[in-house]
Amino acid sequence: MSHRKMPLALSLVLILCGLLNSTCCEAERRSWKMSPVHHNIEAGNKAFAHKLFETLLMEHPRKNIIFSPLSISTSLAMLSLGTRSTTLTNLLKGLGFDLKVMRVWDMHHGFQSIVQMLKQLNREGHLKYKDMLFIDSNRKINTPFLWDTERIYDVKAQMIDFRDVRKTKKQINHFVAAKMHKGTKGFITSLNPHTFLFLINYVFFKGIWKMAFHTNFMHKEDFFVDKCTTVRVDMMWKKERMIYSRSEKLFTTMVKMPFIGNMSIVLMLPDVGQPDPSVEEMVVQRATLLKSSGMRWVHIIMPKFKISSKINLKKMLPKMGISNVFTTAANFSGIIEENFPAIFEAIHAATMEVSEEGKMDMASSNAIPYHTHTAAPFVVKFNRPFFLFVEDWMTQRAILMGKVFNPIAE
Repeated sequence: MSHRKMPLALSLVLILCGLLNSTCCEAERRSWKMSPVHHNIEAGNKAFAHKLFETLLMEHPRKNIIFSPLSISTSLAMLSLGTRSTTLTNLLKGLGFDLKVMRVWDMHHGFQSIVQMLKQLNREGHLKYKDMLFIDSNRKINTPFLWDTERIYDVKAQMIDFRDVRKTKKQINHFVAAKMHKGTKGFITSLNPHTFLFLINYVFFKGIWKMAFHTNFMHKEDFFVDKCTTVRVDMMWKKERMIYSRSEKLFTTMVKMPFIGNMSIVLMLPDVGQPDPSVEEMVVQRATLLKSSGMRWVHIIMPKFKISSKINLKKMLPKMGISNVFTTAANFSGIIEENFPAIFEAIHAATMEVSEEGKMDMASSNAIPYHTHTAAPFVVKFNRPFFLFVEDWMTQRAILMGKVFNPIAE
């Protein structure tokens, strides 16, 4: 075979490998069956995720947003092990679970598959996930609660003296810095000495593409944050076969691309001058896209970005109806037998980073056989705010949700 024909042959091999991988992933995904309990848990998690996303968008319309609804649901489900009475029912109802159709322990055991999935992603290095639960060491804690949190949710509670505020802040910040990606200094800035429980849930995700973006053609370009604000960003591009969808009703374009580790990302780009679609509308369009097997050649242009969010759940969740657990009347008798005004704090922190890095190199245009197709590729340019959903390919669970409002505002 001549050297001139080698690039084309290599390109065809890459296409066949990609199609075979997609077919295998799709077959594996379709073979994944859910029990009635798991079905109820998935439905509850989705409802909670969509409601939280809507609330965050309303609270922070001009900020980057990134969060892991699945890890928040898992953390709060773990916490419910220690709640009783109206505190328990209010918490589980807010999470989307109805105790009339599902027993509490069935829910906890159902969450084990989610915990195992998150742990697997953590082990493979695709997702850094950590739950940190701090409990007042001045209280006598029910041992079964500590056993269950570790046995079911793989969380080992840390006993700490909240009365010594200065020392405790230092201890928590040191512990958090050791567990988080590259450490985080001064994570806790204030602390109530009467705190009983402090829950910190953290997720870090760095997306590594199955097919890298071009490294040789990275360039600075305008990103239009709004009508009055334009920033210069590192824009990357590639041409690749991917799932593509267009909604004229929502004036929105959507694409889906694979990361390594059986994860993928759905990107949604509203048209210029059009209002953002609601979360409900995005969910419907995303579901339509997930049912599509149509692959299209797409010329995608998007910015590198690293965005972070730190969400005070004590302030955010009551807006969604989860309030009792954050009041001094909360019933934590599953954790402690004493009856006292308990103060519970909870923070969710998430970071997502996306660059041109990928498993397969696309620096050479010979690796992209779009020149063999007569149809021109669809051009999708993410040079204005857009939405994202990071999914587990097999279960279609949304691991992360977010909005990139300004790629250079971390």
